Amino acid sequence: MREIDKITLFNIFESSHAEEYQENEVYDLLHNTYILLGMTIKGVENYSIMEQMYDSRYQESFATVRDSIKIKYFTRLIRYLERIDLSQLDTLYELKDLLGEQSINYALTEMIEFFEEVEMYENCALLMQFYKVFFPKNSWKSQD
Repeated sequence: MREIDKITLFNIFESSHAEEYQENEVYDLLHNTYILLGMTIKGVENYSIMEQMYDSRYQESFATVRDSIKIKYFTRLIRYLERIDLSQLDTLYELKDLLGEQSINYALTEMIEFFEEVEMYENCALLMQFYKVFFPKNSWKSQD
């Protein structure tokens, strides 16, 4: 079986939405809370699909680069969340309805569990802030 090139694989994700928005002169969308959170959620969902495809196709060779690819990709998604003002609670509560509680929970949980696993706790701390805003009545438990 052909070896997987992690650099080529990661290039799938190189062209970010941010670059496309800048090219089309809609830069203001890069600061829109709905867009930023939506891109994070869709990013986690898309990564999951890509991971399944590459895992079934390349198996062992993908397994050797999986974590490094996931770190790079999820770290880019963290950058979107860093731009969101958590003090705008009314807006965030509306997003829970618009984007869906289940989708938000899935994305945050996937990212928190992964960053816990690779011991990147500063990212976990940011994600936990979002988790507490969206799910204030739920206590966090790792899904081990």
